[in-house]
Amino acid sequence: MAALTPKQLQAAALLASGVTITEAAEKTATTRQTLHQWLKTDDAFIAHLNGLKHEIIDSGRAAIQTSAALAISTINAIMADSDNDAVRLAAAKEILAMAGLTKASVIGSDSADTLKKARTEKAVLDAMFD
Repeated sequence: MAALTPKQLQAAALLASGVTITEAAEKTATTRQTLHQWLKTDDAFIAHLNGLKHEIIDSGRAAIQTSAALAISTINAIMADSDNDAVRLAAAKEILAMAGLTKASVIGSDSADTLKKARTEKAVLDAMFD
């Protein structure tokens, strides 16, 4: 895998933290076009960015686990004890969401090789149907 430049590392960190492309370009003295190009074709950059996003999500999950048992207990009590059907339904939906039984957003692979393979396969299919 190709090594990323310091600007790419900084840009990926900024983008992963929620900064806009315009802001990341300004803070890294890079053009927006360059950032868009990295996001479109640079598998090493995309993989690194995806890895950072995975780390942020994992860190967030770990941070809330300490209060998860109490939250689940509270929601279970509301679901079981409330006389209001709407409140019980909302509590049930929350439990399903916490259990991961609702649709979640998907982050792409953090492997440059996997991204490159997928891009190559897509190009072959596109060429076949053009």
